[in-house]
Amino acid sequence: MYAPEKIRRVYILTFEFAGLVKVGGLAEAVRQYAVGLAKRGYDVTVLMPSHGRHLDPNRGFDLFPLDFRACGERWGVDGKAYPYCLGAEITWVQGVKIVMFKGLDYATGHVFDRWGVYEYAEEKSALLARAAVAFAERFGLPDLVHVNDWPTVLAGVALKDLGERRGVALPLLYTIHLSWDYAFPWHYAEWAGLVNRPHPVWRVCCHRYEYYDAVWNEAWGNVEKFGVLEADVISTVSYGYLEELLNKHGQWLRDKSCVVYNSTDWSIDEVAGVSEGDVWKLVKEAEGLGAVGHVEPGGALFLAVGRLSWQKGIDLAVKALDFSSSARLLILGMPAGEPGYEEYVKRLVAERWGKAALVTSRVPPRLYKALHYVAKALVMPSRWEPFGISAIEAMALGTPVVAARVGGLPEVVDGYGVLVEPEDVEGLGRVLEALATGVYKTPPRHEIVKYVDSRFRLVHTVDMLEKCYERARTFAYYRAVTVR
Repeated sequence: MYAPEKIRRVYILTFEFAGLVKVGGLAEAVRQYAVGLAKRGYDVTVLMPSHGRHLDPNRGFDLFPLDFRACGERWGVDGKAYPYCLGAEITWVQGVKIVMFKGLDYATGHVFDRWGVYEYAEEKSALLARAAVAFAERFGLPDLVHVNDWPTVLAGVALKDLGERRGVALPLLYTIHLSWDYAFPWHYAEWAGLVNRPHPVWRVCCHRYEYYDAVWNEAWGNVEKFGVLEADVISTVSYGYLEELLNKHGQWLRDKSCVVYNSTDWSIDEVAGVSEGDVWKLVKEAEGLGAVGHVEPGGALFLAVGRLSWQKGIDLAVKALDFSSSARLLILGMPAGEPGYEEYVKRLVAERWGKAALVTSRVPPRLYKALHYVAKALVMPSRWEPFGISAIEAMALGTPVVAARVGGLPEVVDGYGVLVEPEDVEGLGRVLEALATGVYKTPPRHEIVKYVDSRFRLVHTVDMLEKCYERARTFAYYRAVTVR
């Protein structure tokens, strides 16, 4: 078995890609990886489910049929055969090939083409593994496979397995953007097409040959843990979050781990002509899109953005207003499939008429960025947050961030904002009041912008990613020279 001498051709596997399919920050991060690598001359192919986008004439991007079919049968625990049939369409984004797999029959499409990105995620994940292997058999193996979050793990391991069966130690990098604990019996891996056979697994001292089902059972069927054991290298988006993952999966992973920061292309030049004096006019424009609650002019405007999910802690920001008479809060929220939580936030906002408003309609990019610029600060009271792309977007415009001391937020904010303890509603409110009244001063706008330019631009992301790729290639080489 041999390992690639150089990484030039890369397969990136994902469920999201900004501009095509987006739920959260994963979409932005994966697009940054792909586009950044393509700009440096890498041959990048993104493999992902279509999630039904190929059926939408108003999807906003071109798709072209690809000469590809992957059809066969899978055996259920009931002993019956279940047919599947997959096809693909292709598009290009800034030099990156995007292959979007789709169902070719009713049974496959009924699940695989569901519009909800994470609806039937476990079945989409299993079918993606079948599609990815068939694609590599048809169009060739890459020099490295890069998977993102648990739904792409089985596809990545299946591609690595295909490489080994062909005598190639194909490097596998597994990026954990957000940790999950989905677990299934071994049959699920077989359902995805993984054949139980002995293969080399890193055991700190060396690689040892073990059967896939033994590794799966060691992970108690946890897909993320299985990926951690099988990948040549794992990466995540901040050093703070890496420590959380090491505490979860074991300190033995440290040698085969790395960090790749997210980045932003937001520029203060995009808000040229916007004045801080425009703040209430811009708020009125946002509320005109449809709002729950209302923000009365006066005091200082604080902004909260992102998914309306328990993780993001928007409810904490609203309740913090009870401890700040001068703060006003505008929330630009995105429904995230948590209707109970969304209704809870709406009720909290409605109870604080004049001090808070929630907008869930699509906000035009110009207005969205202008609101970031004029806000006193962006509020991120997340209950957990691996990185926080919203933070660097705000700081790219010179706006400070008030964030909970969780995950990667402390190292992202890094003195260019204020940190509060998680779930501390009163503490958050007192910080908002101190900022609103000028008792607490944040760094000048130009210094915050300079900080982002020095750490969170695409060049920095790709530099870090290339180091991770080389580490994965090195571990794949160790795998290649392992004697059975």
